[in-house]
Amino acid sequence: MKTIKKLSINLGLLLFFTLLIAFMPSMTTVHASEIDMENNYRLNVTNVILVNGKSLHLKVLGLSDREEVSFKSDNPEIASINQEGLITANRVGVTTITATVKNGTKTKDLRCDVTVGPPAFSVKITKSRIILGLDESDLLKVILKPSNTTEVARFSSNNSNIASISTGGRVTAKNLGMTYLFALIDATYPDGKRKTSVCTIIVTKPEDAPLLDAYFNEHPELDLIPSTDLSSALEEFFNGSPVEKDADTVSPTPVPMAQSEETQSKGLVDALDAFLDERFNLAELRSAREAANSSLVK
Repeated sequence: MKTIKKLSINLGLLLFFTLLIAFMPSMTTVHASEIDMENNYRLNVTNVILVNGKSLHLKVLGLSDREEVSFKSDNPEIASINQEGLITANRVGVTTITATVKNGTKTKDLRCDVTVGPPAFSVKITKSRIILGLDESDLLKVILKPSNTTEVARFSSNNSNIASISTGGRVTAKNLGMTYLFALIDATYPDGKRKTSVCTIIVTKPEDAPLLDAYFNEHPELDLIPSTDLSSALEEFFNGSPVEKDADTVSPTPVPMAQSEETQSKGLVDALDAFLDERFNLAELRSAREAANSSLVK
């Protein structure tokens, strides 16, 4: 009886391992196929914000030669897509694009949410002037209208050697001087030029930056000077006059007042005040502003 019992146990174990080995290849194959369909395919973007009328290519990554891809939009009136994956924004709204990957008899759906908004018709930088110490940074902010626009302003610097600006509006002060920062949108003026907002940036020594900022805040009479005239004067003070050229000689570039020995001995703010006073007669401007304020009170 003991011999028969041992034989039965051994036979049972042999049958178990035989069946386990037989099933292992098919189990492994199914698992590999599931990983291939679930994890290897992905979209280059899963959430898209488009301005009405703009386009973007949607791509499925991780494909091999065996797979086929088809695209479909839940609402083509808002955003349509062709079979090459080009999404076109047609109307303000929200919809979903589905990319279906087919591998033999198996399929995998990948979804991308699309938001279509109106273009901007105006742009305004929130600050007209920024004063930064050397190597300091700041974030340039803009107001776009309409408030629900999905357009993003494009930033640039007139002189990136003085101050650079990133695509997100991060300004970095690189060298002493003054330059201009621009925020641009697609909308145009009647003459065809794109709508732009401008901000002046002055880069100075870190210890002078708060003093300059206080000076402009404490001298509202500067607002009475035409902006182009004031900008030209400040550019001359901080950068020097433009180089004069003729057929035979090139005149040397003047030393900017902001970097001259005279300014350093006087102090930057005092030198700027004297320079602007000589150019625009600040005392007269202050009197004009005070008279205007008095008439408003009466």
